Order: sequence, then C-alpha cells, then structure tokens
Amino acid sequence: MVAVQKSIVINRPIDEVYRYATDPKHWYQWYSGLSEPRNLSGQGEAGTTMDLDIHMFGMQLPVIVAVTENSRTGSGYTWKGLIKGSIDSLQSWTYTPEGTATRIDYAEEYELPKSLMSKLADKLIIKKVMNNVMEQSLKNLKDICETTELRTN
Repeated sequence: MVAVQKSIVINRPIDEVYRYATDPKHWYQWYSGLSEPRNLSGQGEAGTTMDLDIHMFGMQLPVIVAVTENSRTGSGYTWKGLIKGSIDSLQSWTYTPEGTATRIDYAEEYELPKSLMSKLADKLIIKKVMNNVMEQSLKNLKDICETTELRTN
C-alpha cells in the first residue's frame, strides 16, 4: 500500500465545512476529476454507497465508494470511505476546530494491481498524480467554503 497525507485549514466553522464536505452530492464540485454520483444510496452517513468516475490520464475510471464511518469524535468529526475499482483505496478525513476555522487532515492508502508495470507507474507517475489531485481538491474545498454560501441539503 502507498500512503498520501495532506492537511489544510479552512476559515469557516467546522459544522458548516463538515456538512458540505461530507455530502456526496457536492463532491464533484470540489474533488478534482470526480464525476457526479450515480446510484447514490444514502446521504453521506455510514452505509452510503455510490458509483463515481475519476477522470485521470485522459481516462474515465469507474469506482464504487462505500462510506464506512461518518461520526462526531470529541469536538470534531471523522469520515472514512472505501473505494473499489481501478485503484482500491481507503480514505480518512478528520475535521478539527481550530479557533473559528476548521482543520482537515486527509489520509489515503491505495493499492494498484500487483503487476510490475503498475509498481513502476506508481513510483513514477501515480503517487505524484494522487498528491496533486488531493492538493488541488483541498484547495478547491477551501476556496468554495471561504467564498460562497454553502448549500447543505
């Protein structure tokens, strides 16, 4: 497994950021290269499932997302999801208050098929792309949360 970790502070109250960021109907608006959900069952709580496409390398890669945790933890929140498809991964998002702002810590562990080419591709391309996608996605989320009225329905 390969791990990617990123963090960002968003100047908006935690409850607003958390409700917006964990609603799967909004993910395509800020998650770089992600399609709108299909076959959405649930509203983001544990047990929610959906089909999505990730656009990467000029290809449309289908994935299935299953939310495994979405809960309050102390003064913050935790969201976890299992992604199955072309790239299998486990994502974990923690939302922590930082004054009147929100700190998001993102971690993802992913695995490619076991062929030598995929290992080579991971070292040379995939890890860099995954880092860039997450960096851009967090920046997009920050920009939206800090500059617009958030719809959380």
